[in-house]
Amino acid sequence: MNKIPSVLAFVFITAVSCTTKYNNMQSFETVWQTINDKHIDPTFNGLDWSEVHHRYQPKFAAAKSEEEFYLLANKMLFELNISHNVVVPPDDLGQIDPVLSAEGSIGIDVRMIEDNAVITSVKSGSVGDKAGLRSGYIIKSIDGIDIEKMTVLKHIEDITVQDIEKLRAVDLKILTPPYNERNRKRDITNAILNKIYGPPDTLVSIEYVDEKGDSYLKKIVRAQRKGKMQFDDALPPFFIEFESKRLKNNIGYIRFNAFMPPVHDKFRDAIKSMQDTTALIIDIRGNHGGFFDVRKAVAETLVKDRVLFWRYQGRDKTQEAYLEPADIVYEGPVVVIVDHLSVSSAEEFSGGLKAIKRATIVGERTPGVVVTGNIEKLPNGATFVYPKAWTITADGTILEGHGVIPDIESTLDRSELSRGNDSQIEAAVRYIKN
Repeated sequence: MNKIPSVLAFVFITAVSCTTKYNNMQSFETVWQTINDKHIDPTFNGLDWSEVHHRYQPKFAAAKSEEEFYLLANKMLFELNISHNVVVPPDDLGQIDPVLSAEGSIGIDVRMIEDNAVITSVKSGSVGDKAGLRSGYIIKSIDGIDIEKMTVLKHIEDITVQDIEKLRAVDLKILTPPYNERNRKRDITNAILNKIYGPPDTLVSIEYVDEKGDSYLKKIVRAQRKGKMQFDDALPPFFIEFESKRLKNNIGYIRFNAFMPPVHDKFRDAIKSMQDTTALIIDIRGNHGGFFDVRKAVAETLVKDRVLFWRYQGRDKTQEAYLEPADIVYEGPVVVIVDHLSVSSAEEFSGGLKAIKRATIVGERTPGVVVTGNIEKLPNGATFVYPKAWTITADGTILEGHGVIPDIESTLDRSELSRGNDSQIEAAVRYIKN
């Protein structure tokens, strides 16, 4: 009698395993066929896509775990060297954008400056501020992991199933397409930010060096973030930030971290209150991108005439997107600040404004992570994001891989940050004043 439960358990586990394997194989076929039928690059980045199927099909059939399925799926997709092309587990949707979806924060931002992880801003009153963190400080380790180890990036082709647990343990990261130095810098910065963010009410240990060269270690409890928004069951909740104010010389300043609701409404209200400013700075450094309707609505508050803004070139057709002037329009000079973390909709927005000569772009060249994407659920429950169309600005620039090149290049300077000065904002102000 004691053997019956064991036998039933074996049969049940075997049945579940067979079902999982079947669903994973169906998911592989769905991913391959979708790319075959809909991929926006008919040359498949120079690949023989049928050969790719023949090469990967036996690997998927032999896969022994869920981890192996996801590794294989993304190895296959990454061969296309294009952004917005990934398969994500259903229980880990935060992988789509870990920083934007993280529940807990200590209120700091970080950028790589001359190979150092430098704190670039600290929110007043945040737990990081109360712990004594300041702009210009260099982070040396997070939770006992040296920054050098956290920023070791591997190409997905060099990763095996056996590596997966090791990668999680030391927090190594994978290079993501498109493969260029700017996107590599973005991947490194995100690896650091992903470690700083986390669940609320949990500890993060930050070892840092201050402006005098003295080293400190602070343990800080992450605080619950504000601005939580849920847009789609296929996406995790995101935390949207928006800030507007007036700088010296009556210059308007607006910053937001994503082109997602309610940003377009807040932007319109800010524009309404800034009609008398001498100029407007829109700071989209670190902006994660977002939705077409939002980026279009924001751009429409900056033009007074109907104008072609983007072309979206898909596999079989091209669609044109025109801006229609909003009821309230800002007609003064506009400067947009970007950096290597400004991606997707942020690149469409800034690149579009540059192409129609409506804004001057200041900062660093963006990485070119900018195609429009579709999101689908696979038979095994995974979320599949894949490219839908190239984004082409009005002057004919394809932004994917190319990015947005600033009119005025400006980088952050650690010594200036330590003195409370943001050199990229100062470059924008200098341009306006001159």
